[in-house]
Amino acid sequence: MTENDTTVVTVEFDQADYERLRAVSDAPAELVHEAALERIDLEEAIDFTRRGGFDGPDGFARMMDDDYPTWPLGSRLGIELRSMGDGESRWVLEAGPEHANPMGTIHGGVLCDLGDAALSTAYMSTLDAGESFTTVDLTVNFLRPVRSGRLEAVGRVFHEGGTLGVAECDVTNEDDRLVARLSGTCMTLQDGR
Repeated sequence: MTENDTTVVTVEFDQADYERLRAVSDAPAELVHEAALERIDLEEAIDFTRRGGFDGPDGFARMMDDDYPTWPLGSRLGIELRSMGDGESRWVLEAGPEHANPMGTIHGGVLCDLGDAALSTAYMSTLDAGESFTTVDLTVNFLRPVRSGRLEAVGRVFHEGGTLGVAECDVTNEDDRLVARLSGTCMTLQDGR
């Protein structure tokens, strides 16, 4: 196939489902195309994860490389790893209405996922090959509501022990105002156990 070759896929909707589609989009074919590509991205991320593609500190760092899929939940939420190393990591999320709770503000669970990703990868960056970790506890303080916009989460390890370590994370909005603060205890595992 050349770059200009395309394959046509026919998708059938019953009338009620098609009306629902038309109610939310002036370009239904584009919406279906985008949804299919998002699903493909998710399936690739799931497969890569199952095959151990993100194992260890080097595996986590692959999340920043466009040659690899992102992790499955990150794919769904739009959470992106920007940097990781030496006990610190930085993540971003372009928060929008798809992240909202029923009151229209960004759901606390989304903020928690973003912050947990940051403090966890900060901790992972301190581990050696063959080591993994699990989060033992996680505490979050929600400090300011957010409706949309760019959120940044910076995770830092502030205590490294032999088996247990503690990391924290600040989540800020695009005005650099603190939105949430998280802390968590992580347990180092040898060979995934």
